[in-house]
Amino acid sequence: MGLFSELGRSVEQFKRTVESTAAETAEFECRACGTRLHTDHETCPECGADAVRERATDDADD
Repeated sequence: MGLFSELGRSVEQFKRTVESTAAETAEFECRACGTRLHTDHETCPECGADAVRERATDDADD
């Protein structure tokens, strides 16, 4: 049982890391609920709002 518990914890930690990284690299964001998306949508798939916009980037050319 210990092996499977440890494996489960490792998988959950990996999932959280992947979700966090994916959210950071998303190009679009719903202004109503904050869901980050990788493709443009007319309405947010999470909340249904017509508020999906391109995220502002903080990257500055050095």
